[in-house]
Amino acid sequence: MKLDQLRAFIAVVETGSFRSAADAIHKTQPGISAAVKTLEAQYGILLFDRDSYRPTLTAEGHAFFQQSKKLISQAQQLENLGHDLAKGIEAPLHLCLSQMAVDNNCMMRIKAFQKQYPDTSLDITTDHLYGVQEALTKNQCEIAIGPRYGLDDRHAFIELNKISMVTVVSPELLDTLNLSGSKVKQQSLYGIPQILVTNTTANSAENGHRYILPTGKRWYVNDFQTKKTMLMHGLGWARMPKHIIHSELESGQLIPIDVENFTSQSQLPIFMIRLRHQTQSYQANLFWEMMKNLSPIEK
Repeated sequence: MKLDQLRAFIAVVETGSFRSAADAIHKTQPGISAAVKTLEAQYGILLFDRDSYRPTLTAEGHAFFQQSKKLISQAQQLENLGHDLAKGIEAPLHLCLSQMAVDNNCMMRIKAFQKQYPDTSLDITTDHLYGVQEALTKNQCEIAIGPRYGLDDRHAFIELNKISMVTVVSPELLDTLNLSGSKVKQQSLYGIPQILVTNTTANSAENGHRYILPTGKRWYVNDFQTKKTMLMHGLGWARMPKHIIHSELESGQLIPIDVENFTSQSQLPIFMIRLRHQTQSYQANLFWEMMKNLSPIEK
């Protein structure tokens, strides 16, 4: 098996035909066909069902395609690293942070790492809910920091801290709600949008959210800053990380509410996460060990 054969196979899948694959990667059509046939002969499997008008992946072909994509991606990363090292450029450490986890605790940890290892570059992205763990599985980061959404035996994780979640509305909306003592009836919120941050992954029940009313309007936004702005303008209600709305709570621009039969407030553990089988870079191991020494025991 050679990388050029895998690239040819992937090109056929992604372009939909052997001719288009040849054009896409600047090879001859016979060369593309020969590469695919060599792979099939090497493993004694059929990658494509050729009875249809266009080549269609077999079950074996689909599984082979998924792993081929990962291998080519890793090979490209290795090639890029080689060029960078030749230029004296150290590869950055790729981190993915949950938007809700970006608090003072998280920033102080990253600052401590930067101070101890000033020559290490960081490439930081943010995501939400299951998107944080998906960044790991797609090799878009080496270490993720976020809540325990989607964690299983594939993951190693260490609890870093807990964040407080609180349900809030604007004073304007609070005046319109039907209070039952100190609690808000769920029915009072059915006509008011519950504002949620969109989950970036597909096929997650209820878009990955656990704390939603079974009935009522739902509006989705891309980030917590937009969510906070909409809340302050009285456009809905929501659970929010307390550290994101601390000043708004202090000033009274947002008011905590307690909704009947709903988890209005809670403590949410935040974890540092990596894949157990993934080979870690030198920088990733430095970061992991430093955070581990500041945190509870690894699970």
